[in-house]
Amino acid sequence: MRALLAVLLVTACTEEPRFPSDYAASYTEVRDCRTSADHDLHRIRILADPAALSPYLDRTAAFPVGAVVLKEEYDFADTDCTGDIVEWTVMQKTSGAARLGWDWQRVAADRGITTDNSSLCSNCHSQCGASPDGYDGTCAMP
Repeated sequence: MRALLAVLLVTACTEEPRFPSDYAASYTEVRDCRTSADHDLHRIRILADPAALSPYLDRTAAFPVGAVVLKEEYDFADTDCTGDIVEWTVMQKTSGAARLGWDWQRVAADRGITTDNSSLCSNCHSQCGASPDGYDGTCAMP
């Protein structure tokens, strides 16, 4: 039993983030730096990968499977989001209905996975409502 637990822990710790390390080269800001009442009161800046860009901004088309919406999270005192990133929160569209049709991750500044598919994410995002305030599990207005 201990061996199985050790394998599971190593597997969980070696999983890669759901966004590339060079995301800044291809992701587009869809919401500028703002305070978040959630996400540990961090300042957040939201970016979308090319597949998520139009669905996020237009809020009418479906997000394609694999589309990524990414929150860069900064210290509360970093009012313009130009300092060091504290962590990221990422949602990636899936083909299933579980977790509102998204996979979720929180990723530390060193790109280590801190949570993967936590029910806290989908539970909170299920309260977002309908477009335009909420759209397909996204909570933040562009």
